[in-house]
Amino acid sequence: MICNFKKVKRYTKSIWQRIKNFFNDLFLYFSNDPLLRIKFLSDLKIRKSISNKPKDQLARAGENEAVQFLKDNNYFILKQNVVLKDGEIDIIAKDKNKNMLVFVEVKTRSSKIFGQPYEAVTPQKQKRLYNLAEQLIYLLKLKKVNYRIDVISILWEKNSTPEIIHIKDIKLL
Repeated sequence: MICNFKKVKRYTKSIWQRIKNFFNDLFLYFSNDPLLRIKFLSDLKIRKSISNKPKDQLARAGENEAVQFLKDNNYFILKQNVVLKDGEIDIIAKDKNKNMLVFVEVKTRSSKIFGQPYEAVTPQKQKRLYNLAEQLIYLLKLKKVNYRIDVISILWEKNSTPEIIHIKDIKLL
């Protein structure tokens, strides 16, 4: 009896999953708004960092600071830490002033020993960011969407407030 119940339970889950996927697809078919699509799409993988290494803690704190900075500057945050096949997008936001989708890369450092944080966004990294943006736009089936890639550089030295530099619309070198 217990084995049969488990099989039925597994089967009903797959039916509910199919129904949910059907309505997701139906909704996405009728909506071309990136805000609605990204908020609605639950299939996007989100990285949840649980590491307690100082480097990871600094990165998480920097991303949280970047989110607050963007909110203060009239951006609407859609998703954070979206994992795609080829990499991760730190923040996906919408610029309310220009009606544009913004993919944000956040770089955080605790000192200038190795240079400014934004210097870590090399031409190879820029190309990867553009590929990730195109991959997500294709995945969401968006048509004629305006987007740009931004970098938020945070220098957060001990016992000081973070120094934030927002570089808008980086271009491929």
